[in-house]
Amino acid sequence: MPSSAVLALAAVTICLVCAALAVLACRSRRSRRPDGEALRKAAAEAREQLGRDVHDLVGSRLWLASLQGELAYRLADENSPVRPALANVIESVRRAATDIRNVTRSYQEISLWSEIADARAVLTARGVDCTLQVADVALAPDAGAFFAVTVREAVTNVLRHSDARRCLIEMRPTGRSVTLTVANDGVEPMTRPRSGTGIDSLRVRAAALDGTVSTILDLDGWFRLVTELPTRSSR
Repeated sequence: MPSSAVLALAAVTICLVCAALAVLACRSRRSRRPDGEALRKAAAEAREQLGRDVHDLVGSRLWLASLQGELAYRLADENSPVRPALANVIESVRRAATDIRNVTRSYQEISLWSEIADARAVLTARGVDCTLQVADVALAPDAGAFFAVTVREAVTNVLRHSDARRCLIEMRPTGRSVTLTVANDGVEPMTRPRSGTGIDSLRVRAAALDGTVSTILDLDGWFRLVTELPTRSSR
């Protein structure tokens, strides 16, 4: 091979090697740069975690404080000067809880397990024997949020509208659906089955998930709030 051809081949080889090294260096620099999608994902996860923390540590405690304040208000003498002060405290706590929900609504999903734990704690503090029969069921966020709201609404009604001594919170799979039941005693048998804004709102939310909400008042004074969602909504 003529020397000129060798030199030309060597020059081409060197150029290709240099080009390859340049490409590798460029890729290396890119790999060290923060990936935009990864940063957005990390930020979203951080916001969701913040929402969960705020809800679990603050929102649920405000709800408990509101119920405990209502209990103290009911126990205070009718003419006691403490009553107006308690009423103001209760209203302030409710407003704070609403603000917390509004702030965290877009950041997190309400925790069913946290609501169940809080429900048991507040019922026990009230002197109500709370029994949990909760199956370990995998729930989609929308189903879990619905059942969490159901527990909160049911327990609020137990404390406000009954003289309960026993309460049962039960969740179990039933064929192609999941059923959550909150039952309590201490209700007058002749009382009209409970309804209202809270339960009506639950019915609307359940319908959006192809579910149902029903209320049952037994002759022995047990009231049952039964909610059911199809399993396809829990996947």
